[in-house]
This record gives sequence, structure tokens and C-alpha cells, in this order.
Amino acid sequence: MTTLRSDRRVHKTRQHITHAFLTLCDKRDFEDIVVRDITDAADISRSTFYTHFQDKYDLLEQIIKDKLVELFRLYENNKTQILRYVPHHEVPDPYFLLLFMHLSEQATIYRVLLFRLPHSRFEDRMSETIQHTIGQRVDNNRMDQKQPIPLDILLVSMASWIVGMILNWLKQGMIYSPNYMAIQLSRIASIGFYQAMSL
Repeated sequence: MTTLRSDRRVHKTRQHITHAFLTLCDKRDFEDIVVRDITDAADISRSTFYTHFQDKYDLLEQIIKDKLVELFRLYENNKTQILRYVPHHEVPDPYFLLLFMHLSEQATIYRVLLFRLPHSRFEDRMSETIQHTIGQRVDNNRMDQKQPIPLDILLVSMASWIVGMILNWLKQGMIYSPNYMAIQLSRIASIGFYQAMSL
């Protein structure tokens, strides 16, 4: 019980530091932020900060790694449901729906990582995670079937397309619901770009 309370306290402290840091990053350039700014914003001591993180770069890296793990777990934790999906123009792919719901719930964090911290390469790393997710889905589904498109080209093109849609959606203030976005991406993925353009 003591260990559980201690783990919860550590988790809560790290969340508090993360929130304070990302709030600062949303208002100021990363280069101008020092550890003192973070501890003041989080109302903690410097020793508490250094108990959890080496410096602001370590803090940022841990935030990024946590988000990438969460993105991959969207697939891993819902694999059975996702693999059972049969493409339909009125039914969203469960993966797309889970992805956009997750992004909607944590939009503030993703906006900061994608638009305020370009040097972190979060966009590239997010794309790599989505590529890995799609690759896992292909491996789980294909059962030794020959792919009509080389896998590396398929993964890069799909991940780039999905991330591009995410960036545009967040920039526009999420004017469409996660369900609407998931349905549109599912339709495009199902019928292809040419048919979607009525060519």
C-alpha cells in the first residue's frame, strides 16, 4: 500500500511538472525557458525537479516518449477490434477513431509538441510511430498475401497522409469531430484518391 501511494505521488508530481512546462512552452520559446521558470510555475523546489528529470531537455524527451507510447498503445490495446474492421463508407476504422479521439482529448499537449517545439522532431517521430503501427497491422492481417505496393512505400505514404491530416485538423481548431475525421479518412483509405476525386 505504501509503495502504491508513493507511485501515485511520483506520477502526480511528474504530471504537475509536465503541465507547468508545456504551459510555459505554449507562451515562450523553449530556448528562453530555464529550470527555475519550470519550478516556479509548478510551485516545487529545484531538488524535486531534479529528482525526476536531469534538465529541461530530459523533461521534453520523457514527454515525447510518453506520447509516442500512448499512440502505439491505441493499436496494441485495441488490436482485436481494429483487425475485425471491414471497410465501409459509413463506419469509421476503429484505429482512426481512437487516434482522433485521443488527439482531441490531449489537443493542447499535441499542439505544443507539434507547433511550438519543432526542434524536438516530434512530427517525424509521430510519423515513425504511425508507420510502425500500420506495419504491425499489415503483418497481423496479410497472412502471407503478396502486397500490391512495396511495404516501405505504403507505410511512408500512409503515415505522411495521416500526420498531414492531423496537423491540418489541429491548426484549424478541430472544426470537425473525431468521428467525422475518422469516417473521412476511412472513406479515402477504402476507395482511394482517384475515386474520391471522381476520376
